[in-house]
Amino acid sequence: MKLKSLPESSLSSGAITFYAFANDADTEPVGSVELYNYDPLNRRAAVGIAVATGERRKGYASQMLAELSTLCTSTFSLHQLYCDVAVTNAASIALFEKNGYKICGQMQEWVEIGYKWIDVIRMQKILS
Repeated sequence: MKLKSLPESSLSSGAITFYAFANDADTEPVGSVELYNYDPLNRRAAVGIAVATGERRKGYASQMLAELSTLCTSTFSLHQLYCDVAVTNAASIALFEKNGYKICGQMQEWVEIGYKWIDVIRMQKILS
């Protein structure tokens, strides 16, 4: 699996999206992972991840997070990554925990889903 960004994109703009391809011959991505809310002073960024419906449960999300962590350490010199996950999203919470993220807080009634306010868990991973 390889992560590729668009040639004109850079983290210095505040966000960058990487597309994941199962192999070099693929033209359609299996998913994407994004760094956003980049804070160069404190060397951190938020993470968002998406995997195509037909490609889920094949290990791509974990591979993307692992490759992203390596890239963030070696290329961007980031100190930490973080994400916000709805408490109702057990699959995402398990994914991030499996990949070294730890729960560090909870925001009450942070997002509205289906006319109901849902709490969000903040998770972080210290890289260096």
